[in-house]
This record gives sequence, structure tokens and C-alpha cells, in this order.
Amino acid sequence: MNYIDNLKQDISNLPNGMIFNARVKFMQRICEALLDNHLPRYHFPKFQLSEKEITNYMQQNVTLNESEFETMSQNLEKLDHDLGEFRTYLQTRFGYWATITQDFVEQLTIDFPEQSFLELMAGNGYLSKGLRDLKVETYCTDDRSWAKHDQTGNLLVTDVEKLDALSALNKYGHKVDNVILAWSPDREEIDVRILQRIRELDVNFLVIGEKYGATNSRTFWDKAELVDDVRIKQVNRVYSRYDLVHDQLYLVK
Repeated sequence: MNYIDNLKQDISNLPNGMIFNARVKFMQRICEALLDNHLPRYHFPKFQLSEKEITNYMQQNVTLNESEFETMSQNLEKLDHDLGEFRTYLQTRFGYWATITQDFVEQLTIDFPEQSFLELMAGNGYLSKGLRDLKVETYCTDDRSWAKHDQTGNLLVTDVEKLDALSALNKYGHKVDNVILAWSPDREEIDVRILQRIRELDVNFLVIGEKYGATNSRTFWDKAELVDDVRIKQVNRVYSRYDLVHDQLYLVK
């Protein structure tokens, strides 16, 4: 049983569980888009249940007998847990780490108009695909090292040139306006070497990650100078922060 089917089963196990169906349909549309090698159209809402939703639902079912109420509570807890596994599912099934949606990419091109991009460590190339779909000049690179471990690099959605990050910077760094890096691993310090090299170039360095969290090394965040820029704030309005991971777009110097 796949992830979405499991959520549907969770809903069917709850009295009047269809009140939770809209969010599962939204999640299903995301998965269908990725299966078709498309970006999800819209940034994501929060999928797990809020405390208010849980309280209201349980109050609506207070007429259940003790055994039924206990079963309902357990099934509700399972649904909420399974909703919280969505990010992990997207990462393992599709190699989809940063939450790249069409509206996010559109906003990026609005705030950085008529500019070119180099994506480093692009994985399956979701961000570059979005930019290329909008006819933006984009170089997409990755050394494909993650392809040995999961679907990252195995489910390419656009052409990805096999280059490590530093080689890509040496080849294309002087040709683009922006270098973008999304979800660099938190236990590797390649991002520090990237930062050092970019400081030698005349480019914007755009980073999608969670400061001192799920992405990038601690040394990187220690050394990074984060620029307060209205363009970044505009783009982040349509970047999905839908669970406990608070990643976003940064302009780094």
C-alpha cells in the first residue's frame, strides 16, 4: 500500500473522516505532478492537524462509547503521524528535498528578472526544470553521488550535467547572474568551500535551507553573511514551510 492509499485508509477508519479528505487530495495532486515529472503547482499548506482541529474533532465525537472513543483517538493519532511523514516520503520516493513549486519559481523569476542561473548539487533538477520551463537560461549540475543511496539523481526531470559543485563554479560561475544551492547536506562542509569560491565571483548566491537545522553545515552558517533583501522576502512568501522544518530562501555573501 503506497503512502497516499495509507492516508485514505486512515481516513476511512475515522467516523466522519472525510472532513480530512481535502488535504489528502492536495497531497495526492503533489505526488501525481511529481510522477509526471512536473513541479507541484502551488506552495503547500500545513498538513498535520492543528491542536484546534484535534480538539474540535474529538468534541464532535464525544457521544461515542468509551471503547469507540479510544479507538477513534488512536486512529486520529495515526492519521496525524502519517500526515507528518509526507516530507520523508517525498524525499525517499522522488528525491524531492527543497519544496520547489511552480509558484515559487515564478516568483523567483519576477524578483530576479532576465537573469541567468547556475544550480549546484541539483539532484533530480526540480528547480532547474522550473526555471527552464519559464525559458530562463539555467545551467544544472550535480555529481550524482547521491544516486547510490536513494532516488536523488535517479529520477531526473531535466538535463543535469555531471559536475561537482566546485567544477561547476569554475566552468559557469563567470557566465551567470545567480548561483543557487538547495538543501546542501548538514553533515558535509562542501558548502563552505562553495561559499569561499563564490566570494571570488561577481554573482548572487541564493541558498535554500534551514539555518542551523536540517541543511548545510554549522560552519557554513557561522561564516555566511545573510543579506536582508526585499526580493528574498517576496519569494519566501510562496516558499512552503509546511511542517517542523523551517527552510527558506537566503541571499548569502
